[in-house]
Amino acid sequence: MKEIPTQRAESFYRPSPALPAGAWDRVPPAERVWRWYENTAQRRLTPPAGVLLGERIYARINHNRWVADCVCGSAQIVTPTDPRFACPECGYGWVQITFPANPEAAEAEVSARAPHERNWWHADDKAWDRPGPPAPEPEKEPGRGPADPTPEEPAPEEPKPEEPAGAGPKGSLSR
Repeated sequence: MKEIPTQRAESFYRPSPALPAGAWDRVPPAERVWRWYENTAQRRLTPPAGVLLGERIYARINHNRWVADCVCGSAQIVTPTDPRFACPECGYGWVQITFPANPEAAEAEVSARAPHERNWWHADDKAWDRPGPPAPEPEKEPGRGPADPTPEEPAPEEPKPEEPAGAGPKGSLSR
């Protein structure tokens, strides 16, 4: 399989073709989302001025992209080289992003998978969409092989409703 690197903010948020390729080279990677959003939405945006102390967001790999989720439900592509986050949708931020101690190791851990299956979560992240641990293998019953299906009990039959008194065959009235 062709080597496809994990997307980071500095490689994802690029200037539009109308601008020179290096137009954003001096813009810190965490701030490029603001330039990209301004360019895409065609409206002026001002990043937050302060830092939210004590707040942290965990970075994760989602479909081969480093992303951070905002409290508003939006998400941006982020980078370990500039671990800050501010949301251009709701204005939340600037917040410190927690990356793994070795981001390259997390990228290598998922690199053998197809890009759309490259997902990784930080060990301390309690995200709602994080998959749980794998289900334990069912214990093998004596005399049954792993491929033998477990017999299922038949579903109980529903009781049939009784006909009301005086009802005759369908379509006829009885008196």
